[in-house]
Amino acid sequence: MDQVRHDVKRVVNIRRYGVPIWIVYMAIFLFALFFEQIWLIPLMWLLAIFLIIMGNKEYRIMRHFAETFQTLKLLRIQYAMTWLDALLLSTSMTALVLNHSIGFLIGALFAMMRFTDSYRDRLIRNKLKAVDPDMPTYDQVIERMKP
Repeated sequence: MDQVRHDVKRVVNIRRYGVPIWIVYMAIFLFALFFEQIWLIPLMWLLAIFLIIMGNKEYRIMRHFAETFQTLKLLRIQYAMTWLDALLLSTSMTALVLNHSIGFLIGALFAMMRFTDSYRDRLIRNKLKAVDPDMPTYDQVIERMKP
């Protein structure tokens, strides 16, 4: 449980500094969008890395509350979808800046993933509740273990 508390503490710290960092990120993003489009590539890769890190934190915290193998499998699927979203985001922006036609194609795939995101989340959440009805949600764990 000490590892879970440590991970929760790090997530709380990330959330505390999230808004100021987001404001700086958006300012740099807008500057890159209007003046230097090539800067969009490392900005999107930075965002993708951040998404992967936060997905990893969620998986590391929630796996301790999984009581069955099926629950752990669903958490892994959710983590894999986070990886896929992050990689599609970064590759679509890279391709869009460098080669518009391929970028639009990858961007369309990314848009389809984002449109079905709420459906996939609801499906995984319902399956998790069916397999393990007593398992808390990620936000409940963060609130309960917040230092």
